[in-house]
Amino acid sequence: MDGNTRQSPPHEIGRLRAPIVLAHERSFGIGQAEVQPATREVRFAGRTSIIEPRVMQLLIALHRADGAVVNKDDLLQSCWDGRIVGEDAINRVVSRLRSVAEKDAGGQFRIETITRVGYRLRSASGEALATSADRRSAAGQIAGRRMAFPSRRLITTAAAGLLLLVGAGAAWLWFRPDPAAAHGMMVRLPGFRGLPADLPPTLRESINAEVTAAFNVDGVIGVSTVPTPRSGTAPAYSLDGTIYRVGNSIRVITRLTNERSGVALWSDSVDYPADQVSKIPHRIAVDAGTVVRCGLSGAATYRKPLPDAVLSNYMQYCQQYWSYGGSKTLRFAQRVVAAVPDFSWGWSAVGNGFMQAANAEHDGQLAAAMRAAGRQAEDRALALDRNNSEALAHKAYLIDPHDWAAQLALFKRAVAAKPLDCGCEHYGYGLKLESVGRLGAAIEQFRAATDMLALWPDSQLALARTLGAADRGQQAKPYFDAAIDLSNDPDFGRWVAVSEGVENGDYAAAMTALRSPQFQVPKESRDALLSGYEALTTAAPPAKKKAVQALLALPKSQQSETVATMLAALGANHEALQIAAQTPWLFWRRSMRAVLNEPDFAAVAQQLGLVAYWRTSGTKPDVCLTRSEPPFCRIV
Repeated sequence: MDGNTRQSPPHEIGRLRAPIVLAHERSFGIGQAEVQPATREVRFAGRTSIIEPRVMQLLIALHRADGAVVNKDDLLQSCWDGRIVGEDAINRVVSRLRSVAEKDAGGQFRIETITRVGYRLRSASGEALATSADRRSAAGQIAGRRMAFPSRRLITTAAAGLLLLVGAGAAWLWFRPDPAAAHGMMVRLPGFRGLPADLPPTLRESINAEVTAAFNVDGVIGVSTVPTPRSGTAPAYSLDGTIYRVGNSIRVITRLTNERSGVALWSDSVDYPADQVSKIPHRIAVDAGTVVRCGLSGAATYRKPLPDAVLSNYMQYCQQYWSYGGSKTLRFAQRVVAAVPDFSWGWSAVGNGFMQAANAEHDGQLAAAMRAAGRQAEDRALALDRNNSEALAHKAYLIDPHDWAAQLALFKRAVAAKPLDCGCEHYGYGLKLESVGRLGAAIEQFRAATDMLALWPDSQLALARTLGAADRGQQAKPYFDAAIDLSNDPDFGRWVAVSEGVENGDYAAAMTALRSPQFQVPKESRDALLSGYEALTTAAPPAKKKAVQALLALPKSQQSETVATMLAALGANHEALQIAAQTPWLFWRRSMRAVLNEPDFAAVAQQLGLVAYWRTSGTKPDVCLTRSEPPFCRIV
């Protein structure tokens, strides 16, 4: 550290470590830039930028310190709610904040790294920052020079005028034509009722703590445990429920209510195994938190509070969307826009519903018509709000699946627009980057997705699998564990063991999972995969040949991704390529390395549009940047 580095006195440490809830933070200025935490806005020179929640939390944490150095432990407490995250997660957020400082705030501040200590906020010249509290307006300075000793009457008159100005300013901020929320995104937790006597008495407090952590993970929605709803006329939301025993299960009914009107906006009932009581609080946070965050975050984009009936349908859309409800997802979304046709995120919900319905449709012509209708809905959403990142991201799923450049361009625009509370735009971007073989770039997007919403098993799994494909298996393990912990599927852990055994070499764990009577899989698939793992264990050529025959004899409907990678691991590269030909993300798995050497691979890559993308974009798959590049790289 240099001699000018100021350290925080002991009495400030508690304030620096206090969790940051964006909805509670006041606006402030840095130089000539204005920062509004509740709407995640940075304003400079007439331009408004919306930044990611975690980035805003970091900016607030550094601003709190008033020029002092903030160490990484304090940042973890204030910005990550004490969760343990990797060094690279902090580095990514710091890097993004530096980009905000340069591009969005006009270079009004910079982030200084103090090696092995932490970070501090500085002016562009390296001096102490002038915050909004330090600045006086030009009018105030003139008045100060003009009259050093004003009369009491003048003071009273000035105070009244100031109150009128403040009131007018507050009214303008409240009613201004802006996509920011017209009502606070705050959820009160009255507590869960009906707790059986034989359950731990601390369960209610544990549920509140887990839900609070889930909502405050990115600062989009605040959570309160105050005993009564806040005053006012705007909607006041509460999340509560009832817990009771049903046989060998613990049933939890969760409800979201508008306490102002008394209307129950959404409810759900889930049965949890009675022998896993300790996991119930976390499961409630995952199951209920995901739906409520989706609903309130979408509602916050509308210029005024959605009517209860509309928000109720939107909450149902969220539940169906996250459970892949297909036509049910579409039906609830259509009800939303029928009532509120100028709700941009209602139209993006319709587009998402068409996307899910098309994916479940077996008739090719009907599926194509649904995708076309979905594109129209996403376009209407963008016409209402060009920064609707949900519409940008999901439109990419509805256009030509072989036009990789167009898909990636849409995701890039989505990432640059208003961040989604779920990190879904980063997740989708990562999937497309993974498909074109750019694993390093995909990993960065998947990391961003898990930073935005750590409670989503899909993004945790995607990050884990891509790390494994990039030969970073040790880094992948915590994300596999997180995905298994978050999944509602009791077979998910066994499925991971079976599908990843060919990648990580843990054949014993895969065979244990396959032999489990609880693992729901067709008998012929179970037997064929077991024979494959047994052959990989013994490495005997006759056993490998027999296993290949068993795998190829499976019905087409059972020739899964795991069958493709198993065939590749057994040396049946041509057959593995045939099964994986329409799933390009499989090409880059560790088990598929030899498949890339197949003479037919270049033709398959051309049919999928991959070669055209590589040539026009000037990029290459990561495997073509190594010394032992496969033969197809010569045509890129």
